[in-house]
Amino acid sequence: MDLSYSVITILLPLFMFLFLGLLGMKMPKQLTGILGTCAMLVTTVVAYGVALTYFFDPQYVVDGVRQPVNVLDYTWLTLGDKLTVNLGIFIDPITAMMLIVITTISLMVHLYSLGYMHGEKGFQRYYAFLSLFTFSMLGLVVATNIFQMFIFFEM
Repeated sequence: MDLSYSVITILLPLFMFLFLGLLGMKMPKQLTGILGTCAMLVTTVVAYGVALTYFFDPQYVVDGVRQPVNVLDYTWLTLGDKLTVNLGIFIDPITAMMLIVITTISLMVHLYSLGYMHGEKGFQRYYAFLSLFTFSMLGLVVATNIFQMFIFFEM
């Protein structure tokens, strides 16, 4: 698996937040929970694939030291000639491990909530905001700069 798949680990929870937030009230409650959980399962599998690729692919090791990888770097805002605000994805050993931790715990919360939140009034909204929380945690972990960290921390 290529490290560019790490984009999926960020964008899938964001997509589920938007999808469940906009269309969740029009679906049966259990369907929203199952969709949210399945999307989180896919995110977890991709995160494990990215981490395993990073840790076991020898192309990321130079002189016995695992090198950080800037997977994505996008100039989001340009203010004048010298000031730019970039958004991106940065993978290093701590990031790879935190991708595994965050997605695994979030998957367990999604699974547990299927039964625990059964019959509650805001079930669909709960799963939408749970996906937003997962998105913000993953964005905080893979942030390339302090501005991006601030954005995701405030989410």
